[in-house]
Amino acid sequence: MALTIGSNLFATRVQGQLERTGTRLRSVVQSLSTGSDLSLEGDMGVRLALAERLRAQTRVATVALRNANDGISYIATAEAGLQEIQNILTRMAELANQGANTTFTAAQRSALQAEFSALGSEVERISAANTYNSISTISSGANLTIQVGITGGTESAIIITSVVATVAALGIGTTSGSLSYSISGTTSDAAVTSSRLAYSALVTAQDTLLTRRGSLAAVSSRLTSAVSYLSVARENYSAAESNVRDSDTARDLAEYSRLKILQDSQTALLAQANQLPGLILKLLG
Repeated sequence: MALTIGSNLFATRVQGQLERTGTRLRSVVQSLSTGSDLSLEGDMGVRLALAERLRAQTRVATVALRNANDGISYIATAEAGLQEIQNILTRMAELANQGANTTFTAAQRSALQAEFSALGSEVERISAANTYNSISTISSGANLTIQVGITGGTESAIIITSVVATVAALGIGTTSGSLSYSISGTTSDAAVTSSRLAYSALVTAQDTLLTRRGSLAAVSSRLTSAVSYLSVARENYSAAESNVRDSDTARDLAEYSRLKILQDSQTALLAQANQLPGLILKLLG
């Protein structure tokens, strides 16, 4: 190597390498201190955008999961009311079947009719009182949309079709809430005829209600499947973000050790390189 006084090229080269090593070492230390691999040089563009997108999808999936569980809770609330109305219809059918028997006295028929009318009023009351978050579940005809996806398309929504269980919707009453059937009459024969008509209407009402409950059960099963899928999807999004964003601590520690050794050796070389011009003075002396 030529000895020159004007330029110490060897020292300049070693100093440049030392600066690059220091920059890389600072990045590794930052990665170790933050736990994020995106602190490394050149990773603040595409990889950061991908990591942020995956984080957003994780959070949206969490909301969608909550939405699906809300839908299941709504159906469970509606089903509780429908189950009790089913029980009431069964009891009303029993009373109508009793009323079709001519062995009862007028006083006994009056008692049967009183219970029959009271149960009809209870059907109307339960349908009006059954609500979820102030939303009527079985007394209005409005469908519900449950957002269970991470896009704005129709494939991300599950529709809960309205199930109405008022006496009018079940075909045994009017829109004002009064029963259209009775199990009494001015004569025994008239009471039997009324009871038979009421019984037939109640059997049809029970079948109607069972069909509507079946539709709710189908949607509940679908929402349960959506919950299972969203749980896995959220976990996968979170894992994917971790793969992009999180640093490999073992790798960074190994790199830190390598760079420290390299930095120490380069510092020693720089010290020696800065002494080379002094050799010329010794030669002149």
